Amino acid sequence: MMKKTLIFAITGALFSVGWATKTEDPCKDPNAILSNQLIQKCFFREAKGQAATDTGTQAPAVSVEGLRSDIERLNQRVSAIEAKVDQLKKEHEELKSEIYQLKGTSKGKEQVRVYFARDRFTLSTDAKRALDELINSLRDKDIKRVIVIGYASKPGTRGYNLELSMKRAQVVGAYLVKNGIPVEKIRIAAYGEELAGLLGKAEPEQRAVDVIVFY
Repeated sequence: MMKKTLIFAITGALFSVGWATKTEDPCKDPNAILSNQLIQKCFFREAKGQAATDTGTQAPAVSVEGLRSDIERLNQRVSAIEAKVDQLKKEHEELKSEIYQLKGTSKGKEQVRVYFARDRFTLSTDAKRALDELINSLRDKDIKRVIVIGYASKPGTRGYNLELSMKRAQVVGAYLVKNGIPVEKIRIAAYGEELAGLLGKAEPEQRAVDVIVFY
């Protein structure tokens, strides 16, 4: 049983989550989790800003201590990224193990994948239609587990994409519960951009949520 995977619960807060909005300048956002490429971009932009002036006069000397502080701060963010990726890999293995066990004990399985617009976690008409078909197919079946997995495409920081994928999975879970699927049967996982490549190479294919039902 996954220790870190969230068990879905219906609360008022779930339905009041705001629209996901990308930080205009992630370099200035202390909470953004940046990729290595973006870290280099942010660091060298700061160094360049310290070393040159708009007037074209001789640039003041760059503070060694300031640069050391910047490097340390960015190294901490890299460590945070690596720790999160390691945790996601661990959770993924745990989820694979749970699915494997369910395959051995369940009588059947239903699966559907729904897609989202870029930077959005609202259900489209097509997504609702696909979920309705799934729900109707389960009316007379004894459900063992419903696994809802959220993903996001590559654009954006890893932290942003992880949050977005979780919101997408939560919205799908809420829709299932609203339409009669027992909340205690639902388990939610979100992997951001880390496993999006498994869904396809094109970005639209990666903005998705998988729903896997064992009965």
